[in-house]
Amino acid sequence: MSKLTFVTCLCLCVCFVKGQWAIDDDGCNTPFRGYGSCVGIYSCQPLVTFLRNAPRPLSRENADLIRSYQCGFEQTNIKVCCPSDPGEIARLVGSSSGGGGDGDPEAPDVSSHRNLRLLPEDCGRLSTDERIINGNQTGLFEFPWMALLSYRLTNGPEFRCGGSIINNRYILTAAHCITELKYPILGVRVGEHDLRTKRDCETVKNRTTCAPPVQDVAIERLIVHPGYNRTSFTNDIGLIRLGSRLNFVANIAPVCLPVTAELAAYNFSSRQVIVTGFGATETGRNSPTLLKVQIPYIERSECRRVYQNAAPITHKQLCAGGRNRQDSCGGDSGGPLQIAAAYLGEPKYVQQGITSFGPRNCGAEGNPGVYTRIAYFMDWILDNISR
Repeated sequence: MSKLTFVTCLCLCVCFVKGQWAIDDDGCNTPFRGYGSCVGIYSCQPLVTFLRNAPRPLSRENADLIRSYQCGFEQTNIKVCCPSDPGEIARLVGSSSGGGGDGDPEAPDVSSHRNLRLLPEDCGRLSTDERIINGNQTGLFEFPWMALLSYRLTNGPEFRCGGSIINNRYILTAAHCITELKYPILGVRVGEHDLRTKRDCETVKNRTTCAPPVQDVAIERLIVHPGYNRTSFTNDIGLIRLGSRLNFVANIAPVCLPVTAELAAYNFSSRQVIVTGFGATETGRNSPTLLKVQIPYIERSECRRVYQNAAPITHKQLCAGGRNRQDSCGGDSGGPLQIAAAYLGEPKYVQQGITSFGPRNCGAEGNPGVYTRIAYFMDWILDNISR
């Protein structure tokens, strides 16, 4: 590669992005939580080598990767957070190149993973019978995998994040809900539908049905993805191992995950997805009942434009909402984004995303929410669960 071409690539990658990860003049954190030095781009041999070896034309994923390392400017020289461990770059090459072009890399193949058997096949059942903005009330047993995370606040316990049941011992949630917390996490509640009632009931066609009691469960262990970055929200995924096994009943059951190649490669273009949670409504207060909202998938190119000066958007994330004042919002973090799809030959709900972050004014037109794309973390999930 000629020096002119190389300089052009550097400019395309980092010239127009504000630094996100600088700590001080000498030290910084990389997007993958590694420690490094904020130096001129040409002084960072691992990134120079990565750029020289990356396939041409430079893919959007690789360009975003280089942007995410920027930590500032020095006169006309771009500065990057150069990892102290060059091995970080070696790991990134394999996970980020995707063979060049704009296509997404394939998600990990977990079809032969030793722990796949720990995920129940009986999952994601489809029911037959305000901040999620303009959200709709859910049925009593419609999303039985919803979980609420409780925290110890000054005035007492409060639910601040969501999650989803993936088997009788593990809750899937966002990393930012379980690490570097302002308030200690207390436990997990499952089977909740209406926070105002001791027992949840609903009446349909003059027939009243009541759900079994909620289950409040202690936490045995919090598992945070090692690549989580609290500044950029990359790899925003975590697991909670419960202190005891859940008892699966009508209002407590697991969701399906994208364990097949077809579900991992699901084409979201022009599709609608469903997000659920107890987050704040239009009134500014958290909803006492579980809400759902159907929102459109937003193409990554559009999402990148929205967040170009805030955070890198990669193939490991999904964007949705920001249309017609419909979106997830505060209090929905860690909760599921799901689709209805064929799962082992049957129609099921499959969780494809985890609510990660979005604009402060959630639901604002043209400002989608960002979700961790689970398919790219299935190997990590299976590696970290046990009986």
